[in-house]
Amino acid sequence: MWESILASSITLIGFIVAFIIIYYLFSFTKMKKQKKYFADLHTGLAVGQKVQLSNGIIGTIKTVGKETLDIEIKSGAIMEVSRYAISQIVA
Repeated sequence: MWESILASSITLIGFIVAFIIIYYLFSFTKMKKQKKYFADLHTGLAVGQKVQLSNGIIGTIKTVGKETLDIEIKSGAIMEVSRYAISQIVA
């Protein structure tokens, strides 16, 4: 009886370990693609592009600094934001 319990426990542990390895491999490739996307996005920012911030605000880039950007929003106000707050370029 103990042998069957031990065998089923080892099999269950094997399935759990295999699931964890497969999950890690899929999430690692996704993280790698996402990291490359944001690296390209943040280095390729230029004046005149319409962008969306991570909190949902949409505006147009007016000036590009080393670490910050000036964004003009719809009301005409200019906001200074970190370049890493940009989540996507809006077409």
